[in-house]
Amino acid sequence: MKQEPVSREERHNLLVLLINQSLFRVAWIFKTESVIIPAFLDTLSGSGALRGLLPLLNRLGQSVAPLLMSAGLRATPVKSVWLARTTFLMGLPFLFFGASVQISEGTLGHGYAWVFLTAYVIFFALHGVNEMAAGTVLGKLIPPQRRGRLQAAAAFLGTGCAVAMALLLLSRWLSQPGQLAYGKIFLFVGTVMILASLTIRFLREPADGGGGGRRFLAPREAVSGVLSNLRGDRVFRRLCGMAMLFVFVQSLFPHFQRVGLDAQDQSLQVLMIWVIAQHLGAVSFSTLTGILADRSGVRAALRLLLPCAAIAPLLAVVLVRQFPDFYWVTFFWIGLVPVTFRMQVNYALEIAPAEKHPEYISTLNLCMTLPFLLSPGIGYLIERIGYSVPFLTVSAVIGLGAVAAFLLPEPREPGALQGFRSGN
Repeated sequence: MKQEPVSREERHNLLVLLINQSLFRVAWIFKTESVIIPAFLDTLSGSGALRGLLPLLNRLGQSVAPLLMSAGLRATPVKSVWLARTTFLMGLPFLFFGASVQISEGTLGHGYAWVFLTAYVIFFALHGVNEMAAGTVLGKLIPPQRRGRLQAAAAFLGTGCAVAMALLLLSRWLSQPGQLAYGKIFLFVGTVMILASLTIRFLREPADGGGGGRRFLAPREAVSGVLSNLRGDRVFRRLCGMAMLFVFVQSLFPHFQRVGLDAQDQSLQVLMIWVIAQHLGAVSFSTLTGILADRSGVRAALRLLLPCAAIAPLLAVVLVRQFPDFYWVTFFWIGLVPVTFRMQVNYALEIAPAEKHPEYISTLNLCMTLPFLLSPGIGYLIERIGYSVPFLTVSAVIGLGAVAAFLLPEPREPGALQGFRSGN
């Protein structure tokens, strides 16, 4: 596909976004949702059902808040203001967690689990708005044919720095006993998040036509907007349906580490290996699919990612039983999950009118929340009957999502969306 020349302003913004996303990845590797967060929760409570709440609370926070606040982002002339503020605020819960561990000297009890989960919801509410703002800024400042390469470059630079710092710091911190292993980790996450927020101030974003309208939607209005977006766009409905099937993989995130630790009976040091493996997987999948998306379209990237995602739970079952020493490959493989989330957002940006980018992103997030109502039940089942049946069932469900990926049209093909929608 033909590439337009890069302007001076766009080159500047690409560099700023590259630095921002790289710092964000450094912070994220130290709080990996499939490793660090559930492992810390297990020091407070070993309940599988409570662990199963993590994906549900994660998605609830990410979907409800942006849905209610999408009108405010749309009405704001400079969208990056929201991105900077939410990134800053996302650092505060982790500073709180780290300070709690340090002050208590690693003796936090079962009751703190509910404090942790409450702050966890707040963090992901901020993250949901942050992702909506990030997608909107990306859609406004960077053309579609260069978004994939930005994602790949940020994954390469950010993961390289993150892995180096994990080898330097995470191995040392995880050698401490019990909860003390997590105090400095959380303080580090909060600090780097705040540093990432400062970089956004250097973006050169022209003000758009925002500035008017309401800043906050009532829940009834928000739901009405969701239904309107889904009813009015057949392509978007298919994307949301595919995303709902794919997102079941994240319901297993808190359990991947528990299954591995139980099978290998290893110290917390193995968590560092899994964290690094997952983020090396992320950079590998991100680089491959980022280049593929720029050359052949986001649809091509999704058609590769969804079948690979369907393999992940099956891979975990086989490795933990037959090749436990290679269980780290599971974490390398599930590195594709955040890459797939970003590709789904990029697809939504391409099919949505520019003025509806916040609404499409928030609607997509809400649709992906519905499957997580089953997450506590999945955690309970894993605790009662073991991991094999739940893992294999989720693998089959994601396989249906992989089939749905092949039913999406390619937005960059002339007339493809109009022809597809004309059959509605």
